This record gives sequence, C-alpha cells and structure tokens, in this order.
Amino acid sequence: MTEFVIGADAVFPGTGHYEWTIGTGEVLWSAGRLQLYGLEKAPACAEDVFELIHPEDRERVLRDMDAARASHDGYERSFRIIRPDGEVRTLLDRGTVARDGTGRAIRLSGVETDVTSLVGRSDAAAPGSVLDHPGDDSLGIADAEILDAVFHQAPVGIAIWDRDLKFVRINAMLAEMNGLAPELHIGKTVKDLLPEVQNIDGVTALFEELLRTGVSRRDVEISGTTPAAPDETRHWREHFFPIRSGGEVKGLAAIAEDITARRKAQETIDALLDELNHRSKNLVTLVLAICRQTAKTRPDDFLTTFQSRLESMSAAQDLLLKQSWSDIAVEDLIRSQIPYFSELIGSRIILKGDPGVVVPAGAAQPLALAFHELTTNAVKYGALSSDEGWLVVTWVAADDGKVLEIVWQENGGPEVKPPTRKGFGSALTGDLLRSSLGAEISFDYAATGLTWSLRCAFDQTD
Repeated sequence: MTEFVIGADAVFPGTGHYEWTIGTGEVLWSAGRLQLYGLEKAPACAEDVFELIHPEDRERVLRDMDAARASHDGYERSFRIIRPDGEVRTLLDRGTVARDGTGRAIRLSGVETDVTSLVGRSDAAAPGSVLDHPGDDSLGIADAEILDAVFHQAPVGIAIWDRDLKFVRINAMLAEMNGLAPELHIGKTVKDLLPEVQNIDGVTALFEELLRTGVSRRDVEISGTTPAAPDETRHWREHFFPIRSGGEVKGLAAIAEDITARRKAQETIDALLDELNHRSKNLVTLVLAICRQTAKTRPDDFLTTFQSRLESMSAAQDLLLKQSWSDIAVEDLIRSQIPYFSELIGSRIILKGDPGVVVPAGAAQPLALAFHELTTNAVKYGALSSDEGWLVVTWVAADDGKVLEIVWQENGGPEVKPPTRKGFGSALTGDLLRSSLGAEISFDYAATGLTWSLRCAFDQTD
C-alpha cells in the first residue's frame, strides 16, 4: 500500500484525494484523506475502506460504486463514516472512472470533502443527504435522489459553499460556465478560481454578509471573464441564500444563470432604438423641409409634388427595412425611384454599373430624393419627355473602391437651357448632397441633354 501527498490537501483542509486501481484492489490515499478518516496510515485494501463507512450507508455506497463502474464516466454521492474515535462525519465524494480500450473500468479517481458542517447532524442525517432536510417520503423518493436530480437536471448553475467560502459542491452546468472541471472547484473559493470577475472583493463581501445576516439576496448581476471564455466578458444573474442547521447558518448556496446573450441582445435593441430615434428625427426634419420648400416653390401643384417626394422617401425606406438598415446597392436605389418607367429600363433607360457597388444606409434617403428629382425633371422637361430621348446612368467605385462616382446623362430630348433660377429640385440634387454627404456635385446643361455627376467618399473595401 502506497501513501501519497498532494499539496492541495494542505492548502484546503477538509479535502482528501484517492485513487483505486480496480484490478489490483490497491487504493492510494492522500494525507488529507487520512486526516478526514482520522487515520495514521491507509487501510490495506478496498474492503477495509468500506468497513469505515457507516453501516446504514455501506450497502448504498457499494451499489453506487458498482453502477459507476458498469456504465458511468463520473460519480457523486455523500455518505457517513465512523472515525476511530467514534465521531461520525459526512463526506461528499466526487470522482471519475477511467476505462481501457474495451470500456472496462480500470481505475477510480476521486476527491472527498467533509460536509458535516453543512449537514449539521451527521449521525442522524438521511443516508445520501447532503443538505440538512428532514425529507418527506410521500413521493417514495429519497432525499439524495431529489438532490441529485436538482443538481444534475436543473437548467441553471448551482453551487454550495461552507463558512470559509470554499466550494463543497457544484453542478456540471455552473462548472462549465466557469470553464473548470467540477472537482477543481472543491475546497477553493471563488476568488481563488475566478480572480478576473469584476469586483471580486465585493462578491466575497456579499458572501460574508450573507453568512453574517442569513438574509438571502436575489437578482445579483455579476460580470467578468472566466477560463471558459478568457477574452469575453460574461454576465450572470445569481440568487444567493443561506443554508441553516440547528438555527445557525452553516454555509450558503447559489443559483446562477448566464445572461450574456440576453444582455447583448438588450444592448443591441437599445442601440437600434437610439438609431431609430435619431433617424426618425432626421426624417421628420427632412419631411418638414420638403413640405416648406414645395409649398414655396410649387404652390399650384403642391399636393402632387409633395406626395411624389414622400413616395420617393418611402421607397428608399422600404429598401432600408429590407436590408435591415445596412448598405444598399446603387442599382436597387435607382430602380426604387423609377418604378413607373421600369419597362423602359434596357431600352431608353440604360443602367451601367457594378451590381456590387453599395451606399451606406445613412446616404440612401438623400440619394433617393436626388434620383427622384432627376427622374421627375427628365419626364417633364428632359430626355423622357419625348419619344426620342434616352437616359444613361453609370456608377463605379473609383480610387481603389474608396470613392463612389455616379453620372446621370440625358440625350435626345428637347434642347436644354440652363435654369434661370435655383429651385428646390436643384437643392435636392445639389445642396442637400453636399451638406449631408460631403459630395462633389456638378451640372452640365449641354443643349443635347443634362449631365449630372456625383463624387463621394463611400469606401467599398471594408
């Protein structure tokens, strides 16, 4: 029989390690496990170990061991032992089963922790019970089975700490949240394991307050990084409550839920609402400006002109919604402003450009209004006002994709004359784009047809 000492036993009293080689029956004990059992040297064989278990718990432990060896990769149970001095202690035993290539169990490796202080009355506790709960067998279910079901099946993280704020039990879900195996938690504090949790000293102070006052705390939000995701800040909502026995607080427990995804979703919603509020204000300002200017420059046909301009904005808005307020293809934006002349596309309306060239969402409304005004002017006075005229719209991403260039060129319509005054249509196709997008705009009123050009910094390389 060989004894071995693991340094963690000295750092975390009340915890012992063991390893049982099934083929030989050899059981290796750590110094900490010897202290748990009140022994000076390890028993000679596994059978002698079982003699140390409380007679009322022994048969159940043997059944559990057989079941673990037969089909499980891990196990967890609690039982009582009787020390040589007659003292009864309750231990929590967690371990893993190693198997050979055929699946046969060859070794059990486990960690035992003294949880007597949590049970409170170890000599009277129900076999297998970790919490001091008298139990109600009306369902025909043992306390241990109920506790195991809660720990292993509940869709939340669960942990129990002793009065030294050291883990004595943790379920797989919470261990997974922390990015550490369950057995690595036992005998250690949250600060030992998760030093990167924000305000970790505040968390420790909260634990100490709970032990001192015995008052539960609900809906506590904690954030930080863990070994599970060291580069990502995680968020948890936790509920802490005391564990009492004999009128005294013996430890504390927590139920934890990872709310990182929920927090990110809420932040996204908040950002979208802020953006929507900003866009709505801009839209209202633009509508009011169009209303005032249309009434000033086109009083005789105000309703028709104002309605057409609003329809232009609405068409651009529909595109933005379909694209989830992301970039919009230049071609799609142009087509949205000539819906009543779509049958002319390819014959009298020529669209020439890369379908992959896009404009950012913030530029869609001003450009849509410009295309609408250009189309309206072409229909009333320009190339589309006669049967012989035609229109060519070209666009390209210039300067290695950093600049958008658009050229609107009319041909074959009535002779063009430069305007004698500057109307609101000119403002929409010129001043609005210069002020809102920083665009360079030029007009060429050649007799053969209007040429309108735009050059604007829209980086296509992102």
